[in-house]
Order: sequence, then structure tokens, then C-alpha cells
Amino acid sequence: MTHRVSRFLTVGAMGFVLQISALMLLTQAVGWPYEPATALAVALAVLHNFWWHERWTWRDRTGTRPGLAGRIARYYLTTGATSIAGNLAITVIGVELFGWNPIAANAAAVAGSSLANFLISDRWVFARVAAVATLAVCLSAGPASGAEPRPETIASWNAYVAATEHRLGSAREADRPAPEPWGNEIGVPGGAIHIWRGSILIRGVTVDRLLRSLMYPGTPPPQEDVLEARVLGRSADSLRVYLKLVRRTIMTVTYDTEHTMTFRRQSATLATSRSVATRIAEIDGRDRGFLWRLNSYWRYLQVGGDVRVDLQSLSLSREVPFILRPAAGPVISRIARESLTRTLEALRRHLAGPNGAGSAS
Repeated sequence: MTHRVSRFLTVGAMGFVLQISALMLLTQAVGWPYEPATALAVALAVLHNFWWHERWTWRDRTGTRPGLAGRIARYYLTTGATSIAGNLAITVIGVELFGWNPIAANAAAVAGSSLANFLISDRWVFARVAAVATLAVCLSAGPASGAEPRPETIASWNAYVAATEHRLGSAREADRPAPEPWGNEIGVPGGAIHIWRGSILIRGVTVDRLLRSLMYPGTPPPQEDVLEARVLGRSADSLRVYLKLVRRTIMTVTYDTEHTMTFRRQSATLATSRSVATRIAEIDGRDRGFLWRLNSYWRYLQVGGDVRVDLQSLSLSREVPFILRPAAGPVISRIARESLTRTLEALRRHLAGPNGAGSAS
């Protein structure tokens, strides 16, 4: 903590020099009134300080972690806002009530806000877990807690699913691998649809052998997100499966779920499977709206002696409050990407094992 405080003070000192220099230039050389000059000078210092804090003061928390946009938003909504408003207010008070020089008043304002800015940055902007914990509390206690999805939310979901299934039925869709998982979010009335895609190549296997390895025993390969799995029913080309799922998006929630999985041979070289969650219930009996619907679409395409597996996942959740989106969005995206990657890696390990269908890469 000592080294972090010293770095914070060093960055603050550099920002202070920049701020005072800009203020002197704007008021004395350009002739601006001290009020707008103060606001612009502070804005420049805030941008300068964030750049150094991101790359030096809190580098151990940001160097390999995504979410730059969220940190910028949090910094400007907290430290930036308090710095600009606080500096401007204290400067005006010092000049108008006490007759101070604008430069001296600005220096007093910077000194007064330093401690608050450090605490906000350390505990919120660049925090490893504090920001996520705060978001979890806000989302858990939000007005949507305990609410079922509205009819218009379900209607939007059903329309998107229908369009997706129509698109996936085209031959062209099978020719679009996604070697690096990627996704996006679509806002709908009262909720959000999350779309994620990824692909993996299974070496030295046929589609027939791969399908057999998935249908028997019929439960998904062991993975971190699946705590328990069992087959509830079986037919020639479909399964009903119970899964106890854990989802760690902002906060950890465990679900009892049931899924209908249907396998189809489209041609000699192409097969598909479709998994639709028919029941999703939080284990504690609440419905906080973090997971209302979940569909997964798989394609198994023979490519020479290998099989390419493509996965597209669709899920429906409550919408994130607008004020929390800059912080929550990057966290949700990162965790969704990691979850899809774990699913594909679990399949790779399963097929590469002694009871699998082949080797994966």
C-alpha cells in the first residue's frame, strides 16, 4: 500500500503541475475567465492521472485484465466528477469570498480532494473485487428482483430465437467458424439477449463417432459450471437432461435446470444439436432475473479427417440498470467469454480422453 500511495502522490503532483500550468495559460495568456479555465484544466489533469494510474499506480490490477472502458467510465463518474466539481467550487469560494488568487485557490482545492480521490480509485475504479461486489449488491437489490420476464420480453426472445434458428439452418452458416470466442448483447424491452460463439477442431474423428460419444452417456463433459448432471429421459435422437448450473456473472447464482437436447444428421458430413432449457430455477427460490432463458446450438462438420465443432449460445436476462452498464458490461462480457471457453475446453478434454472419440486441438 505504501508504494501505491507514493505512486498516487507522484502522479498527482505531475497532474497538479499540468493543471496549474493549463490554468495559468488559459487565464493569463488567453484571457479566459477563471471558472471555465479551471474546469478545462482539471479535465486535462484527470485524463493525465488516469493514464498514469492505469499503467503505473494500479498496473498490477489492470495490466492483464480487460475492462478499460469500464474503468474509464468509473473514473470519470467518480474521481473525475468530484475533481471538476470540487475544484471549481473551492476555487470559486476562495476567489469570491476570500479574495484568493485563482492559482492559490486551485492549489487548495487539489490538496483537499487528494485523499478522497485515492480512496475512490483504490476501492472502486481499480479494485479487483470491490466494484464487482458493489454491482452485485445493486443488482440483487434492484427493482427487478423477484420479477418474471414481461410478455414483451419473452416475445422479443422468441422472435430472436426464431430468426437465429432460421439463419443457422442455412448452409452458409456452417462455413463461419469462430476460433476465438466472441459475443455481443442486444437490448430488448425489459431484458437483454446475450449471444456468444466459439469453435474448436477435433482431430482424427468422424461425425458419427463424435455424436455417439456425446449421446452416451448423454450428460455434458465435466466442467466447472456444471455441478451435477443426469439423464431424465432418452429417445432415438433426443435427451432430457437435468443440470445443476452455477453462473458467476457479477455474483454467483446456482440453478436447477432441465434441458431438451435434440440431435440431427443433416448430411453425411454435417450434424447439429439443439439444447433448450425448459426449466430454470434459482436454488434459493428467488428469481433475480440473471438467467431467464438459455439455448445452445451446436454444429459438427466433417473437415477431412477432423470435425469442426461450432457453438452458439443464447441467453436472456434482465437488463442492467443504465448507470451500472459502464462497470457491469465489461465484467459480464469477460465472464461470458470465459464460460464459453471452458465449455469448449471441456469438450476437447472429453474427446481427447481414453473414452473419447479422438484427439482435440
